[in-house]
Amino acid sequence: MTATSQTRDDVAVDLDRAARRVDTAMERVGLLDAPARKVAEDLKAALEEFHREGLVRVVRALKADPRGKELLFELVDDPVVYALLAMHGIVRADPVSLARRALEEVRPYLESHGGGVTLVGVELPVARVSLSGSCNGCSSSATTLREVVERALVVAVPGLHQVEVVPAEPEPALVPLASVGLRPGAAAAVPSTGTGWTRGPALADVRDGAVTIWHPEGLAEGAGPVALVRIGDRVAAYRDACAHAGMSLERGMVDSEGCVLTCPWHGLKYAALTGEAMSMVDARLDSYPARLHDGAVWLRLAG
Repeated sequence: MTATSQTRDDVAVDLDRAARRVDTAMERVGLLDAPARKVAEDLKAALEEFHREGLVRVVRALKADPRGKELLFELVDDPVVYALLAMHGIVRADPVSLARRALEEVRPYLESHGGGVTLVGVELPVARVSLSGSCNGCSSSATTLREVVERALVVAVPGLHQVEVVPAEPEPALVPLASVGLRPGAAAAVPSTGTGWTRGPALADVRDGAVTIWHPEGLAEGAGPVALVRIGDRVAAYRDACAHAGMSLERGMVDSEGCVLTCPWHGLKYAALTGEAMSMVDARLDSYPARLHDGAVWLRLAG
């Protein structure tokens, strides 16, 4: 075991021990008589208010300085710091990640009944999902499966009150690679330069688990570089501009699980395959519809 891993293990043990002490103390407070319990609860509330005010001032000071802002993003990546700030309401849990986690928990149940679900997006208080298989229909079993999805999302995501079901085959910004060319005779679905689609780079040139920048040629003025993100069997296409400051995403990092795209300039995080900002309200990357045909990525860059 390395010194670094040992240190992390020690920290985890210390935090776990501290958490248990808090739980034990709160259980003992609950056993006190009413006046003593009121004093203890007031003391706890006063201390939390004091700590929150101090943390708010620290966060404000960091955000006011460019280097401090970078440090703040690095600190929030630490699960302990994130938990502390979330506990005091200074940062909020990412609704996209919470929704994705909730759907993963019910996915085995849906699949056991021949159904499937895809998270399209979350804009509180509404989540949008696409249903497939036995989930997508009017039968009583389909209704039951939809209710399972809705209940899981509403319970897991604070502030979420409504779940909308979008058509099963929307024109997407990300496309399953395996779905291309599987429907014989569907010529109308094949993109071509005469139908508003532009042939992009070869699929082999789009790096898996990373950001690939493609520069369109011969297009109308204002059509800039495109940032392509490929995660396994899916591809998403965005205008190469961070929603925060418009900086290039070329050196952006995609996490090992393919869920998060991090802007290289200020650390802003996005859901890699939907473009939704995870730490800014009502912000997202500008996306382009993308499809795969004849070994290449095709994009619809015009409106």
